[in-house]
Amino acid sequence: MQDLVIRGAVVIDGLGNEPACVDVAVKAGRITMVGKISEDSLQTIDANGLTLAPGIVDLHTHYDAQITWDATLSPSPSLGVTSAVMGNCGFGIVPSPPPVRDLILRNLSVVEGMNLDSLRAGVRWNFEKFFDYISALRTIGPYINVAVLAGHSVIRTAVMGEDASVREQATLQELELMGKMVSEAMTSGAIGFASSYSLNHSGYNGVPMPSTIS
Repeated sequence: MQDLVIRGAVVIDGLGNEPACVDVAVKAGRITMVGKISEDSLQTIDANGLTLAPGIVDLHTHYDAQITWDATLSPSPSLGVTSAVMGNCGFGIVPSPPPVRDLILRNLSVVEGMNLDSLRAGVRWNFEKFFDYISALRTIGPYINVAVLAGHSVIRTAVMGEDASVREQATLQELELMGKMVSEAMTSGAIGFASSYSLNHSGYNGVPMPSTIS
């Protein structure tokens, strides 16, 4: 007896095989059979005319701010996304010392085309360091799996403030502090380090995003 059988869907298995109209059985939360299934099940879904596929992993998102007020991460789940990576291009909202929080949001509003007033009203600053941000995400309980990259631009901003977008060379002390922040982020659960050198990435009032001049 299976827990669930989804019948008659066009299955795209993600392995490169041709789509096929088959049944899929699930037991104890795991797929147990794919094919023509005659076995009974506790629940049956008639998926005739529908497509069934593994969840999509979106490797490039910018939900870093939105996730603090929208646990659904709309519209990703409705598009079949079950896992998302945030912090791409080195843009994000952590680390976020209070004096530079509005600067972080101003730059983010331009480079990602977000409404600044919405960001100011929406972001819940119950974190400052990367560890606190990861803890906040666990409390939020996003609808899909998320992973976070440590961001070059936001780390540079956290250390250098307004100078991050105008002064190319950081001091040795600033570089040491940035390195410490990257190390803390990786220890706290970041899956990598993201940066951007694209000249198309400009911040508030046309200033370069910090990573592009470093």
